[in-house]
Amino acid sequence: MPDLAGSVVPRRADRVVQAEVDGELVLLSPKDFSYFGALGTGEPVWDLIDGVRSIDAIVAELEGRYEAPPGVIRAQCAEFVDALAAAGLVTLVA
Repeated sequence: MPDLAGSVVPRRADRVVQAEVDGELVLLSPKDFSYFGALGTGEPVWDLIDGVRSIDAIVAELEGRYEAPPGVIRAQCAEFVDALAAAGLVTLVA
């Protein structure tokens, strides 16, 4: 699991293109024009990335919407945000 501090604020990168393809959110990286699928928990996390909410705030919102064992939502959120950052789709602001 990525070690993202809860206070980190993910911000969407400029020029990210998003579309729904066969019911799945697909993002196009402005860095290298690769496609990134947001299956499962990815889409609600992407929807909550607004450049204002921290990882903690995103996790709290998702925990209010979905029932999951303790730590699961945080782990999945951190993993997805870390992958988005690696793909150049978000920047992480401490």
